[in-house]
Amino acid sequence: MSKNSEWPDILEIGPECDERFVECDKTPELKRLACSISGASNLTGNYKVARSNPEWHAIIYVVGGELELTTESGQKNINSCHLVTLPAGQPFIMELTAAYLDIVWFHIEQGHQWDRVIKGRPDVEFCEITQQIYHSLSLIYYEPQPLLRKSVFSQLESYINTSLSPVSTRSQESQRIWQLQQELEKRLHYNWTVEAMADIAHYSSPHLHRLFQTEFGRSPVQHLIFLRMERAKYLLTHTDWTLEQIGEQVGYSDVFNFSKRFKKSLDIAPGMYRKMYIQNKA
Repeated sequence: MSKNSEWPDILEIGPECDERFVECDKTPELKRLACSISGASNLTGNYKVARSNPEWHAIIYVVGGELELTTESGQKNINSCHLVTLPAGQPFIMELTAAYLDIVWFHIEQGHQWDRVIKGRPDVEFCEITQQIYHSLSLIYYEPQPLLRKSVFSQLESYINTSLSPVSTRSQESQRIWQLQQELEKRLHYNWTVEAMADIAHYSSPHLHRLFQTEFGRSPVQHLIFLRMERAKYLLTHTDWTLEQIGEQVGYSDVFNFSKRFKKSLDIAPGMYRKMYIQNKA
């Protein structure tokens, strides 16, 4: 397939696929990104998109699952925590061949500041902030009031600028650790063991311990506790859930154990933490 005319134009999106489109007409903030349309997609079943000569640049953040991408340089299977950059005029085929695929995508117009950035990048690279971009765009999709979208859009714009900055030089080991962290964050309620973490990262437990110390300055268990306490802090200040409910969400079925761990980590009881937040906000 050396010529664009030899590539197909395909749009196959099955009924099990969930796509939330964020359009420039309804969300004029996208003009700041020179973006005409974007979307957050949760895909299962039949999904195949191909373009022979796209008029726009495409940037795609793979949040979860696996994407099969075919370009003139060959075929690649791309998993979570990766950014795909497809310049205008470059033919491609994207297909779901795994159980599921979660992506965020943006169509960027030509003739703007992104031309040089996008055309000079590799088509696939590691990106550790795919989940942040996914959640930011989802919030924008569900928020109809421009004033309330403003701060979220500023975050989204910052994330995209960061992801399109000079190519990350993270090692393969570092990339796997960041991918594992995203798995932990998605299931903080799970009864994680170091062995289970090591299986996901495909490393031995001692090697995983060394990598976590290098990347975060904490052991795998210490980092898991850190992530759980960060989530607990957010839930204490942004929800009216009980301590029992919050504890269960972050992996503690016993509220006493949750309170004890929270106080040990932050030197304050969770109830008092919530009370002080409310007082400072008033």
